[in-house]
Parts: sequence; C-alpha cells; structure tokens
Amino acid sequence: MHTAFEKPERASLWLHSLLFARIAGVVVFVVLAIAVEVLLGFHNAETDATRKMESLSFAGNLRALAESELNAVLFLSNGLAGYLTVSQDRIRPDEIQAIQAELHRNSRNVRNFAIAQGYVIRWVYPQAGNEKAVGFDYSRSESQWPGVKRTIDDKRGTLVGPVRLVQGGMGLIYRYPVFVKDKYWGMLSTVVDVDGFLRSAFKEAANQRYEFAVAVLAEKGPPHVFWGNPALFQSPDAVLLDANVPNGKWLYAVRQKAAPGQLRDWSLRMLGWLMASLLGLAMYLLLKSRVELAQLALFDTLTGLPNRRLLEDRLHQALSRHGRRPASRCGLIFIDLDKFKAINDTHGHKAGDVVLQTVAQRIREEIRAGDTVARWGGDELVVVVEETDTAKIEQLVARLRELVTTPIEVDGLALKVGVSVGVAIFPDDATSSTKLLKIADQRMYEDKQRERTEQTS
Repeated sequence: MHTAFEKPERASLWLHSLLFARIAGVVVFVVLAIAVEVLLGFHNAETDATRKMESLSFAGNLRALAESELNAVLFLSNGLAGYLTVSQDRIRPDEIQAIQAELHRNSRNVRNFAIAQGYVIRWVYPQAGNEKAVGFDYSRSESQWPGVKRTIDDKRGTLVGPVRLVQGGMGLIYRYPVFVKDKYWGMLSTVVDVDGFLRSAFKEAANQRYEFAVAVLAEKGPPHVFWGNPALFQSPDAVLLDANVPNGKWLYAVRQKAAPGQLRDWSLRMLGWLMASLLGLAMYLLLKSRVELAQLALFDTLTGLPNRRLLEDRLHQALSRHGRRPASRCGLIFIDLDKFKAINDTHGHKAGDVVLQTVAQRIREEIRAGDTVARWGGDELVVVVEETDTAKIEQLVARLRELVTTPIEVDGLALKVGVSVGVAIFPDDATSSTKLLKIADQRMYEDKQRERTEQTS
C-alpha cells in the first residue's frame, strides 16, 4: 500500500520495477506468441504442401477420367472415319445411316454425327432436328471455315469448343478429316453434349473435399472456363494441371475446401495465444510479487523510507565512495523522537502514525536528493549526508531540530515531539559503518541526557 508520505525514490523504484514486470510479461507473451506462429507456420507449410500434392493427385485423376471418356468418343469417330476411308467410292445412304445409328446407340453423350463429302455435309444422324445441316457448306461459313481449313491442313483430328449449338446447349465438336491416298475426301464431325460428357467423366470424382473447374487454353487471351467456378484459376490455393486434347489443351484447377484441420489450426492458434497470455500474466504477477517483497524487505511500510537493511547498504556504498576521495566527508545523523510514546499512549496509534509520517516527510524534503533518510526502528531515524563538512552538518542539524519540533496538527490537535540528535562524521570519527552508527547513537543518547538535565534544572 502506497501512502501520501511515500518517498519519491521508493515510488520511482516501484514504478520502474512495475514497468519492468509489465515489460517482462509482454516480452514473454510476444516471444511465446511468435513461437506459436512459427510452429503453426511450419505446420501450415507442411499441411499446404500435402494438400497441394493431394489436389494435384485429384487433378490427375480428373484428367484421366476425362481422357477416358473422350477416348471412347474418339474411338467411335475414328472407327467411322476408317469406314469412310475404305468405302469412299461405294457409300450407300442406307448403310451409312445404319452404321451411324449403331454407333450413336453405343455412345453415351454423342448428340449427332455429320459427314461432309468435300466441304458439304451429305449425311447427318440423327436426322430429326438436324435436317437443315444437310447441304451446309463449310467453305462458305465465315465462322467455321478457318477452323475446318486448319484441321484439313494439319491432317489430324481437332476438338473444338465447347461452343453454343444451334439446337441448344453447349457442345464439343470433334472434327476428323478423311484422306484417301493422301488426298482430302471429306470431314467427319462428332458433336458431344458437354454437360453430359463432363457428368459422365467426373461422376467417379465426386468428392466433397475438392472443388474444381475446367477451361480451354486459348492461343491468345485467358482460358475459357466451361465447367466450375472461374475464380479457382485465380486462387493461390488452387493447383493447375494441363491436359492434351486433340489439337489443343485443357486446363484443370483444383482446390481443397476448408477442412477440419484448418479449423483445428485456428483452435491451436487461439489456445497458443491463450497460453502465451497466461504465461505472460504469470510472469508479470511473479515479478510484481517479487517487487512487492523487495519493497517490504527494503522500505518501511508506514513512512515509505528505506529501512535499516537498505540504510546499511547505502551507508556502506557511501563510505566506499568517500574512501576513494580522502578530502571528502560523509555525515551520519541519528535522530530520536522524544515524547513520541506519550502521543501514542494518549491519542492512539493512528495519531502517532501521522506524526511519524509527517516528521519523515519534513526531513525528506529538507535533505538533498542524493542523501538518505531512513527509519532505523520505532521512533528513530537516521540521515546519511554525502559530500559535506562539519559546518554544513551543524547547519542541517539545526534545521532538522526546528522542523521536527514544529507542532503537527492531527484531528484538530497540535501535537509536538522533542528531538535528540547524534552526529558522526567519516573519516574523522570512524572509518567503518558499524563504528559510525555506534558513535552517532551514543551521541544521540548524550544529547537526550542533556535535554533531560536542562528540563529538570
């Protein structure tokens, strides 16, 4: 408990020690919090690497499933193209329609076949809904001819799209040029329903842990996303995997959804911060209690003055300093309050405490900041004055006598104590703290005896 009479040096020491305790608590918290974040960082880095490897594996599985589904379509188309190559000069309409019908029945997601002889479509299956396609001339279509011509020039199949179909919906178009003896004969186009194709391809990949998207890699410009959330391609948490398709590339983006492990990371972070806070608080409370114990061990709780233990330490340090400077003097003043016991007995200990606190404050305000006034015990006080001489000591003693004997108002009463003073000077009277204290104490009792003699005479 700190009083209004507490010595500034004690208050300053208390504040500095308390500040140190707080800083130590904060440092413990910060260090532990950083340790928590570093450990979680390592853990998260390892987890992220694992998650990305798992996502990459899942993307590879998606690619394999899509390739498998696509190969089934290509197998049918290439088979029909082989028939056209062999039978180009003896194709019968009924036979080609029957073959297309059989292939269509065996496919899952083929919407229609279209066979062009030269650049003009001659046969379509199924015919229902596709009648207008018969007679369509690729070479006269500004939108389709560049792609068709490139397929012919490359002499290999090309997967186009997804594109919006005239019949409605989105479709993939697999165009395969037919050559007979290295001479262009015609074009086979297989139109695949995109939604059905991807549902068939990815039904085995249904997994609540992942979200994915598929895009076509364009020669120029950004990827064209035709399945899933386009934002995945911009996500730093997603992995990207490309895949070759006939005369083009697809790009897969895969990201794991928020997993329980991520929630556990936040729980661990909160727990780590809580533990860091508790340990920081524990460090603060521990140091604070040590500061309080040190205060109790070195300072008088009533007056706030240094106690006997701290006085002896300061006196020893003062004598050590002055011992290195032979010309300097250090004074020791022993003060005893006369009639103090009578005030305690007559007016109570509360009044006696106020008197003692007031006297301590007066002396503290009179001496210099570098000097020390301590409570020796009971109603005895000791003052250590450094860098002084006999004349200055005598002047200080005179002022202290006047200050101590000035009446003190307590609850409307003017209470007054007497004072007995004993002085010892280093190194004139003694060179050790023990002898100085003994001499000053002895002279204080001699002064007290003179006071009594004068009062009785």
